[in-house]
Order: sequence, then C-alpha cells, then structure tokens
Amino acid sequence: MINLKAQSSRASGAPLRRGPRLIALAGAATLALTIGLAGCSAEGGSTDGRGTEASQTLKIGFSAEPPGFKTGVDQGSANKQLITLVRRGLLSYGPDGKAVPALASKYEVSENNLTYTFTLRPNLKFSNGDPLTAEDVKRTFEYLAVPGNGAADQTSFANIASIGTPDETTVVLTLKKPQTALPKVIASPLSAIVPENAVDANGAPIGAGPFMVSEYRKGVSYTLKADPNYYDADSVKLEEIEMTFMPDAQTRVKALVSGQVQFIDYVPAADYKTLENAKGVKLDTSHGLYGALQFNLTKGPLAVPKVRQAIAYALDLKAQNQAGTLGYGTANGGLPIPVDSEYYDEKQANHFAQDVDKAKSLLAEAGYPNGGFSLRLLTNSQYFGFTERAQVVKSDLEKIGITVELETGDYANQIAKGNSGSYDLMIGGPPAAISDPSALTGAFIGGPTFVRSVGINQGLYAELLDKGAQTPDGPERKAIYQKIGDIYLEDVPFVTFGMGTAAYAYTDALKGFEMLSGPTVYSSLYSLATAQLTD
Repeated sequence: MINLKAQSSRASGAPLRRGPRLIALAGAATLALTIGLAGCSAEGGSTDGRGTEASQTLKIGFSAEPPGFKTGVDQGSANKQLITLVRRGLLSYGPDGKAVPALASKYEVSENNLTYTFTLRPNLKFSNGDPLTAEDVKRTFEYLAVPGNGAADQTSFANIASIGTPDETTVVLTLKKPQTALPKVIASPLSAIVPENAVDANGAPIGAGPFMVSEYRKGVSYTLKADPNYYDADSVKLEEIEMTFMPDAQTRVKALVSGQVQFIDYVPAADYKTLENAKGVKLDTSHGLYGALQFNLTKGPLAVPKVRQAIAYALDLKAQNQAGTLGYGTANGGLPIPVDSEYYDEKQANHFAQDVDKAKSLLAEAGYPNGGFSLRLLTNSQYFGFTERAQVVKSDLEKIGITVELETGDYANQIAKGNSGSYDLMIGGPPAAISDPSALTGAFIGGPTFVRSVGINQGLYAELLDKGAQTPDGPERKAIYQKIGDIYLEDVPFVTFGMGTAAYAYTDALKGFEMLSGPTVYSSLYSLATAQLTD
C-alpha cells in the first residue's frame, strides 16, 4: 500500500501579538532525501559499524534539464529543485513546511506587523567567494518586486515599501500592508539571494547554498561540489552530486534499480509498486501540486465565461485522477487549495460534478449550440500524467461537440509555448510555492507565465487576494477566500482536476530525508544540505 504524506492542515500565517516578537532561528533545516547505494571507498564520509567509509558522491537521475535560472521566475520543478541545492534565501523550509533559518539567524516583527528586521549570519559569502551582505538582499528583493522581471512572488515583494540596510548584517523590510505569509514567501527557493551576476559564463547558477556547480555539460549533466563558503559547511556531508539528465521515466527507474544512480525524482505513479518492492530501494510519496486545464481567454469561444463553465461541467474529474495519478491523487475542483487545509471548501470543490446536459445547455446559451468549434490542447510527453489527462479532456469535450487537437512535445516546449500564450487549452497547473491560501495570488495575478492562464480578468480577484494576504488566520480570512472561490466558479479562468502525487525513489543508504508535501514538495531537496550516505 502506498501512503501519501498529508499536507499540514494549519495555515502558516504569523499571528498578531502585542509588542514586537523575536523569532530565533537556531539550527539548520533538516529535510534530506534518503537515497544512496553503497559506494566505493572515498576520502571523508561516514563510517559504518565495520569501520569502512561510504563514498559521499551522490548520483542522481534527474527528470529534466532546467531551462534556465532567471532570478525569481518559476521555470518548472527541475529548476526549483536545483536552486534548493545551490542557493539560499534569508529563510528556507523545515521538515514540516515552516520557515527555518538560512542566511538570517533571527528576525523581529513590529507590533503593527509592518516591519521585519532580519539579522544575517556573519561573514556570509556566495559560492564564487564574493561577500554576501545586506545590500545583496536589498538588490535581490528590489529586483523581485519589478513586474517586468517575472518573479513568481512579485506581488509579495511589491508590498515592500522600503528596504533599510543600516549595516552589512541587518535588513529592515517595511511593508505597505501586513502580509501574513511573508516568512514562507521568503523561504521559497525562488526568493533566494543572488549576486549581481546570478549565473556564470556557462549559464550555471551562482548562490550561497550548500553546493556549487563545478561542471555543466549542456544536455547531459550538472556536477555539484560541497561549497566551502556555505555558512554551515561543517554540516554538509555529501562531497559531490552527479546529476545526470534522464527525461525518460523508465530510464530513470531502471537506472535506480540497477544501481547506475542512487536517486530519482518525479517517479510516475505507474512505477510505485515496482519500486516499493525493489530490494534496497525506498519510495517516498506525498500529495503534489494541483493539476488544471488552463485556458487562453483572449480570443474565440474561450473568452466567454459560459463556454468555460460548460467545459468544466463536461470534464470527468474521477477519470482525470485515474489517468493522471492512477488513483493516488484527489479528484476535486474549485480553488487549488490542499484538501486538508482549513481553507478548503468541499462544496466549491464539488461544484463542477460532470453534467454533460448542463454543459451543452451552457454552450447553447453562449451562442455555440452543439459546440461546433475546435481547440488546440498543449501538453507534453515527457512527464507521466500530462498526455494521459489530455486524452481524457479530448474525449470529454467531444461529447459536447468541441473538437480537440492535441499538441505535444517535451516539457521545455510546453514551458516556452505556455509563456507566450501559444495555445487554446493547456494541461498544467496553477503555481504554488507556499502552504498558505495567499499562494492563490500567483494563479490569478501577474504577467505571462506557463503556470497561469492567459488573459485572466485580474481585476475580479486583485482586491480580495490582497485583503486575504494581509488578514490574519481566522474566520474573516476564511470568508475572503470563500468569496474568491465563488467568483472563480462563475469566471472559471482554469479548471482544476485535483491534487496530484509526487514521489522520490532512492536507495536506503542515504539518511535524513523528510519529503515535503503539496505546494512545497519541489523544495524537498533543501534536505540534501544535511543528508549522508552510509554503507
């Protein structure tokens, strides 16, 4: 039986309190991927009970080559996972998804929740040896706040009214409005602090994480080495990570089982049983991100809300769950909020139960009796679940008279076309990087990106999303997101399928992994900072 780790049901807002509060950030984050095959002897490393030493070179079969490293931009899960290894922000995520120490050792929050004062660790350096100071934090956050730079959390950083740097180790953020989930936003890998030249001459990312890129072979691999400039270098046990790009899922699985690699990401649900029964291999699964059918709302029938409602009623979410996750995920619509969150609304999630007659009626009301139009559906063949979901969408929409033409390719192609809006429909999912309902902002607000439908009427949502982001947890905040959900059900800028599953598979020689869940799942590689291979 496969057990999925549950997402924490507690929303992560910082409560209002009287007087300033001091948040001490002692200890390093411990989220480590348990992978590892007994390696050859090497200098350094851990010793087993027989006194032999395990190699501290970890070999990873990685599902995709990151398409690039634009500061703050969501460029897919492969990009985000590598960033967790080579970059750090003021905070990072702990095993429970809460903000834990990173470049900052502590921070204070003012009584009115508008001023955050961060104290940096002393003598911080980037992997290239340059000092990392408060000015680097200021420059990075100012860059993330500019709409044209495409940062995933741009609206959060745009809420910063001023950034003070009274000395090299102090950063004072003054907000325009309170922001309940700010610590989690800052803990996201996409909020990592970068030097002025964020990538090297070969396009490899530079940061202040536990590892640094020592070799990049385009289209083949990254080799990472432990960064001696990392603020907690003594806690890093892995000496090297060899990350080979293996876009084909079966190739990754076979490489793990044969011992060619010691860890693989993005394990397809079809291989869960095989890997669960493989000798010396561990499988770690959890709820993943929401899947969705995204729309280009800028032209044609999809510009009409009733057409989008009709499509939502035509879709069989149970069939989607079976096709995309083999039944391991969830089948629910509504806002993309984890099912075990206190902000999840079961009634809204079940609003679009499949009703073909209602779908046909809505099409007729919109001026499209019997459908009678064609749509191009963008997907990719690289990851399990995308093409499978697309086939179900195609079948469901044909039942209400809409012809669907599938367009597929690799994931990089989907990202590029998604970013440019070159699609009618797309199998994807809204962005989410923190386990807080304010993460919904990225699903509705911002510039062009493959993780957000093209042409959303952002004015419908902006004021309420802004209010929800600054309201403390409680009934008032819950009511705000319920109202957003009601608007969504009328507007339908995308249709959610439900939560998917995520999995890492690894040998049982790497100790210390705690896999994250839901919106933060692809930040799990933060854990490799303290992971260790054993015999």
